[in-house]
Amino acid sequence: MDMEVEVRFYAMLREIAGKKAERVVLPPKSSVGDLIDLLVERYGDEFARYVYDSEKQVRSFLSYMLNGVNINSLDRFDTMLKDGDVLALLPPVGGG
Repeated sequence: MDMEVEVRFYAMLREIAGKKAERVVLPPKSSVGDLIDLLVERYGDEFARYVYDSEKQVRSFLSYMLNGVNINSLDRFDTMLKDGDVLALLPPVGGG
């Protein structure tokens, strides 16, 4: 049975996606990496250039928060998703 997760976009990714958030249906046993790949496929080259570097590695300056927890403290992009999860894609925070 498929699962549904919510993706929240901020800053430039919000502009690229044209929305603040969306619900995405994924097959069971999907990971955060699978979800990012699906979003790249859905939103195209501009989205891909923002989230991936030239070697198609996910850029480290973005923060990926799954249910309020940074995926770096979980299994990074191998973190498995479950129905009802919320993934926020956050740009770097500037300060001063």
